[in-house]
Amino acid sequence: MSIETANLKTTGMHCPSCSMLIDLTLSDIDGVIESKSDHASGVTVVSFDDGKTGIDAIVDAIRGVGYDAEPNA
Repeated sequence: MSIETANLKTTGMHCPSCSMLIDLTLSDIDGVIESKSDHASGVTVVSFDDGKTGIDAIVDAIRGVGYDAEPNA
């Protein structure tokens, strides 16, 4: 098990409910350990087991609930 942390630029969040929806969505992904989304800064920080999931699945899940995300450089 290798724990990775990704900082994602997340656009489209307008309120705390948006942040909560993203965090709840990511918590359903096997391998995601923790996520913290902040609508004010537009950042989502995700810790995950890279043996179970990857950044592509995480970004796809965020996009699936109507927001956009990409890794911060």
